Amino acid sequence: MKKDGTGLKKLADRGGYLGVVERLKHPDFHSESSDVPVWSADGRHVFYTAKVGESIELMRVDLGGKTTQMTKSKPGKRHYHPAASPDGKWLLFGSDRGGTMQPNAASIDGKQSWPITNVPDVSCAMHGNWQPETTRGER
Repeated sequence: MKKDGTGLKKLADRGGYLGVVERLKHPDFHSESSDVPVWSADGRHVFYTAKVGESIELMRVDLGGKTTQMTKSKPGKRHYHPAASPDGKWLLFGSDRGGTMQPNAASIDGKQSWPITNVPDVSCAMHGNWQPETTRGER
């Protein structure tokens, strides 16, 4: 939308996904969490999650409304909580595609992705956060 609040434009459709990471396999104090869209560092894209078939997939939409599906998963798998890096090159997101909920990293175009932790089957990890890079000796 414009600065004055006019010109509202819908960019994306979540395909019926409510935007909540529902009950965990092993419920604990954070059994559900909101799954909100996030802006890219350059402000040209929004990353979000949507229901595609029987899975929750990671999506990217540009300001013109062109949507790209960044992940393609087996039925029942889910991706959640995207977080774009400050330098605009990487994306963190959660996924249970390997069987356990854990953070993953991906190139901003989604062509490469991999788990960044090795979470045990009896646990899960929900969120990743970007931290400023520090140089040796800084605290």
